[in-house]
Amino acid sequence: MTLQSVPRDEDESSLLKASDSRLDELFRASPAGEAPTGATDGTAVIAAGTGATRVIAALARSLAWKGKTFAPGGRTLSNRIGPFDISAIKADVYKGASWVDGNECVVIDYSEKSLVARGVRDEIRLVAPGLHLGVVWLWRRRVAWFLLRQPAKRRRTRRNATAGEENEQVARDTHQIALTIESALKDGSEADALKLVGEAGGSVEEAASLFRGLTGAHFARVTVVPGDTAPDGTSLPASLLYMAEVDAPLGTHLRQLVSKEGDGLAPFFGLCDDYPEAGTRRDRLRWLEDHRVTPAASYAHRVGRSLPQIRAEARLRTAIGEFLDDPAHDWPNRSPDRIHHAVREFVAGHGELSWALRPWAPGGRWFRIRQGAHRLAVPALGAVLLPGALVALPFWAVRIRLLERADKPELQRPTPARVAELTRQEDFLAQNPFTAVGQVKPGVVRKVTLRAVLFGLDYFNRHVYNRDNLAGVRTIHFARWVYLDQGRRLVFASNYDGSLESYMDEFIDRLAPWLNAVFSNGVGYPATRWLFRGGARDERAFKWYLRCHQLPSVWYSAYGDLPARNIDDNTRIRDGLARELDAHQARAWLTLL
Repeated sequence: MTLQSVPRDEDESSLLKASDSRLDELFRASPAGEAPTGATDGTAVIAAGTGATRVIAALARSLAWKGKTFAPGGRTLSNRIGPFDISAIKADVYKGASWVDGNECVVIDYSEKSLVARGVRDEIRLVAPGLHLGVVWLWRRRVAWFLLRQPAKRRRTRRNATAGEENEQVARDTHQIALTIESALKDGSEADALKLVGEAGGSVEEAASLFRGLTGAHFARVTVVPGDTAPDGTSLPASLLYMAEVDAPLGTHLRQLVSKEGDGLAPFFGLCDDYPEAGTRRDRLRWLEDHRVTPAASYAHRVGRSLPQIRAEARLRTAIGEFLDDPAHDWPNRSPDRIHHAVREFVAGHGELSWALRPWAPGGRWFRIRQGAHRLAVPALGAVLLPGALVALPFWAVRIRLLERADKPELQRPTPARVAELTRQEDFLAQNPFTAVGQVKPGVVRKVTLRAVLFGLDYFNRHVYNRDNLAGVRTIHFARWVYLDQGRRLVFASNYDGSLESYMDEFIDRLAPWLNAVFSNGVGYPATRWLFRGGARDERAFKWYLRCHQLPSVWYSAYGDLPARNIDDNTRIRDGLARELDAHQARAWLTLL
């Protein structure tokens, strides 16, 4: 049988009725086809040919597995898991020989990407336009079938939309993603990469020109991580990092990176090992996806606030300020609530501002559902693990203390030349970047401790410190912690307001115990006691340590004149327009202006 001979009614419904032998025959007779793109809907086919197949398929779709999402370029995917459609369980995707008959198929290989599904391998072939039949192997034993279909494209039309309404649509339906692309540099190109960073990083205008065409990026940077040697003698290669805080969907930004808009970054990517400079856009897109690294933890000052929203709310504040500055109005003789009412009427009467009368809804519906599921799932898992953790805690604490007593803190201070190189790129805008790298201390205890602390930090950043401050620090826009070299090194990157000196002081004053919990697992960190004490409290040693591990970068800000507090005030001004206020509330609202 060939694909062309498959009856037109050979659809999902008929395949759910097919026997195991019929599915095997169809799979053998079908071509590999190309890997799907984007989100696909899935149907589990278990106990094929029996009366239970449809019931199991319906239950699986509702409770366990909804399909797969193929990354741009088709080289990796993640599964859509559970009733809340959570993206999890990643896999590599490539063409290979099927274990069914030895002929070509699309292989979905979990052995490298997933610890949970390491023994699983899927194979798919195209059995009808837009419909793939898949077979599931578990430790080389065939255990089930499944179907994948690409949903019909939904066409959206929106007539007579104003610019303000378009901004509002983006602001309500998106969230932010901490994108990290990491690649080893070609042999001998580390010096060239550092030279590029040094030349472009010293000029705000030149740096901005490299990133200007990349819409949706709040901040972006290119950094060179120098080569190094681990304590066990392992060579750690020099690598290039591209990091950006971008509005979802991520695919838009990735496509811009490989198109004309991203030409400014081509010289940097061209120094990377195996970068397909002469390849097609699809080849370069696949390379970006293959070199993407998921942060161990990340932080967003206000989760769900998009770049268009930030810019639109800044324009709103300016427009209201100009309206209130108009001497034709008799503001001194009006009460605060009447002034607020007049502002609402002004905003309502200008179509490009009228979106501001609707309250802000952070993130999209599915994003909020996934966040809610994560908020509940982690404490539930913690409750299960708590008894064992309580038993292990005293032994773990003693072991940490013994390791601390053997640690050797770094004593050197940064050279004047090094400080000059770093400060040459600082204090041009309202914000500054900070990027630092360090080696993780060897040993299971240190590595497990660091991963546990970062896991907890990421949870609190997502669900507790997600509105305007990180444990009282309100000057950080975004931050992330990223593992490199199979966990041997850790990179910390942030975008913050003000000078580095004030930034470090604020961290020491407010977050010293939590700084210690993370960074004391790094080689050379100032001496700590019982994980949380000491460390950053030694102010001079801590600041020297940061400067010695700080990396220069080429850095971009999409709103360099807006500190975090101003952005927050602009959002509060917009929120205050959503309803009428009494005199007391209106007076407080007017102070924001």
